[in-house]
Amino acid sequence: MKFRKKYTKITVAAAMLHGVLIGIAAVAIVGFIIVGTNGKGKEKAVESDVVAVDPPLESEKAPASGPAVSAGGEIDGDALKLFAKQHGVFSSAASAQEFVALDPALAKAAVVEAEGQFYVWSVVGIVEEEIAVSEDEGTFRKPFFASMSSCSSVGAGQLRKALSETELSQIKIMTTSTDDGNEDEKIADFRKNLVAVTAFTSDLRVVRLQLLSHYSHKDGCVDINF
Repeated sequence: MKFRKKYTKITVAAAMLHGVLIGIAAVAIVGFIIVGTNGKGKEKAVESDVVAVDPPLESEKAPASGPAVSAGGEIDGDALKLFAKQHGVFSSAASAQEFVALDPALAKAAVVEAEGQFYVWSVVGIVEEEIAVSEDEGTFRKPFFASMSSCSSVGAGQLRKALSETELSQIKIMTTSTDDGNEDEKIADFRKNLVAVTAFTSDLRVVRLQLLSHYSHKDGCVDINF
């Protein structure tokens, strides 16, 4: 004997409505999953775009014009603005010197200490155009201020003039003494340093670098800041 289950119109309508609701819910869930996946993909894409970059090759942002501020907070309106060709910066003098020793091209480079860091520079110019940089070298221009307000105390009162010269012959003139052997010992030492550095190189940019390196040591008189 067969039994047939009877369904009322209300039951059928309810079943159809239930099916429609289930379908809508399923579509909504799939939509949320797709949107969520795309969102994560965008976040990963953004993260992948954030990569470490080398310093600017053409020029680093120049410091604001005006007087430089020393580490002690004193303002020096006579600070000289210069530009260095920078190859690297290190937290210790030993690391910087090791870097220089490993590269024959840096034979005339110097390690300059400033604001607790040790910078490897190869030349120093009084204008940006004197400093040629390249992507292959990984170098860039480093603008800085050199304050020499206390250099007279170590006999290097003419250091600013030497750094500002554009002719090597003018620096060599400064190496000769006009006194009759009665020149102050400290001033005489400054002249000897000029003689040594001009004998070492005829490149004015290297002359400036070596003078800055010598007179910016802890016992020196040049205060370098950025």
